[in-house]
Amino acid sequence: MFRVVIAVVLLFFHTLSFGNSFDFSFNNDAGALKIFTPVGSTLPIQGNANFHGGFLADKVNNYILEAGLEVKGEQGEDAGGWLALGAKALVGIIHNYPPGTTQITESIMIGGELGYVFPAARRFSVAFYDYFGPGATTFSDADRAYQWGMHLDYDLNSGAKIYVEYREADFRMTATRQNTTLDSGTYVGIKLALM
Repeated sequence: MFRVVIAVVLLFFHTLSFGNSFDFSFNNDAGALKIFTPVGSTLPIQGNANFHGGFLADKVNNYILEAGLEVKGEQGEDAGGWLALGAKALVGIIHNYPPGTTQITESIMIGGELGYVFPAARRFSVAFYDYFGPGATTFSDADRAYQWGMHLDYDLNSGAKIYVEYREADFRMTATRQNTTLDSGTYVGIKLALM
């Protein structure tokens, strides 16, 4: 537990120093922190590109570390939604699978997000995302990886939003050829932009 607290504190101070926004979410079993930094000015990418790094820990000492790049299409004031494409590296540490063992899973995943802004209430939006890591890009104790979720957001102002999200991260383990769920559940969270 001490290592989890230290990692969260370090990620928080990294956000203050280098990131322009962060996202904190939690439920009864787990907590997660993500840091976002725009990269459009340093990479030749059209649209809104963000690099992110994240950390999730649950109460049974399972962990997910991730880092990735997401490119979102240009959005105007009257945009009714968005499409984003991305790639990420995901590392999972699974304790007690099977009991008494620790499994390490690593994957390079591709996917994206599709979002919709409600025209009658523009502060509300809903989005679905899905990422997949095939056998060729998944290593260690797993040979496939999946991560998906759906969230409903409410914009408090231009720099903050709150949300409710269902998310799931699954790995197909090499030894058993069965899927194990490393993260699954409904989270509440807040995204804050640092000015």
